[in-house]
Amino acid sequence: MTTYKYYARTRQSEAREGFIDVPGEDELVNALQAQGLVLVDFQKTVKSSKAVVTAAKRAKMHIGVKLDDLITLAKQLQALLGSGITLLRSFEIISLQIQSMRLFDCVESVKKDISAGSSLKAALAKHPKVFSNLWVNIVETGEATGQLPFALEQLVTYLESSSSLQRRIKSALVYPMIVLCVAACAVIVFIVKIIPMFAGIYAGFGAQLPVFTQAVFDVCLSIKRYLVLFAAVIVFSIIGLRYYANTHEGRRRIDMMLLNIFLIGDIIKEIAAVRFASGLNMLIKSGTPILHALDITIETAGNVIIKEMLQVVKENVREGRSMAEPLIKCGIFPEMLAHMVAVGEESGELANMLDSAGRFYGERVDATVARFATMFEPILIVVIGAIVGTLVIAMFLPIFGISTAISG
Repeated sequence: MTTYKYYARTRQSEAREGFIDVPGEDELVNALQAQGLVLVDFQKTVKSSKAVVTAAKRAKMHIGVKLDDLITLAKQLQALLGSGITLLRSFEIISLQIQSMRLFDCVESVKKDISAGSSLKAALAKHPKVFSNLWVNIVETGEATGQLPFALEQLVTYLESSSSLQRRIKSALVYPMIVLCVAACAVIVFIVKIIPMFAGIYAGFGAQLPVFTQAVFDVCLSIKRYLVLFAAVIVFSIIGLRYYANTHEGRRRIDMMLLNIFLIGDIIKEIAAVRFASGLNMLIKSGTPILHALDITIETAGNVIIKEMLQVVKENVREGRSMAEPLIKCGIFPEMLAHMVAVGEESGELANMLDSAGRFYGERVDATVARFATMFEPILIVVIGAIVGTLVIAMFLPIFGISTAISG
């Protein structure tokens, strides 16, 4: 089997190029004719891009698709198309540099669809778990307006902003999570190893333990004895909660509860404000109609309660009314965002106002997450300190009693 790169034309004289694996030149002509193409020129290639990548890099690739992988793909595609390189050739170049196995397989599939005459939008839509509805609609708008590089540029800006926000939130929460994990491990070691050791020593002496010590020892020994049962209860509780969260009513109750939790609710609301402002701004700038843009924004909201509120916003716009009115009434988004939207609608500068709001609330998220981490750390240290202190006092209380009795 030989790999050929072909240059052909359709019956409407549209240029096509791509790769195809066939035994020989006659089979190449027949295969293209079967696709309704007329061969113009061809050349043999040593290996297809898939073979090259598979042989040289596949072992070094990671399996999943990270946000950074999609950002890199969008950046490269925007740069190549902006330089006048054809869509198919752009994907051929990009496929040699992809670091994700799953994304590489998707790109190979997209290349085949494009070489067969499919639009980029239709090719991407076949991979919804990799290319979100946001991707598909941005590409569709770019293809419809003939401004695909510009649409991809807007997509890159949005994705980079989302990635930066995620990194900042993770960075702020790293230290508290490390403290929590270390403290949890210390408590487990006390309960599973140290407390049973001291209990065995005291039992060997036949000492009468203080009530407090005996109670703590009984609790710790019970936890150790039924550790597997406790772990099973926790695992099944998590599974049950996830099942409940997958139901509409369950998801709605959990999302409502999260919005009402101190500080955590504020963080969720501000993140939703950033997503709404940045996403809608990007879609409007790329030329997406406002109602369609709101549909996509609703899908990316995440929280069911916020989705319901945005659905009311969409209905208001459909009826020719203001977008800002339901934003103010719902009380979920910050009121300043609603007033900025109102000013943008009145002045015809909605995209610019949304851009400013997105940047402002991005900074607010940073500040709120930092405040949460600052409050969480001392509370966590006090709680863990109290638990460890209780265990230590329970262990040494009998020794203090013996020392007092000897000195008396």
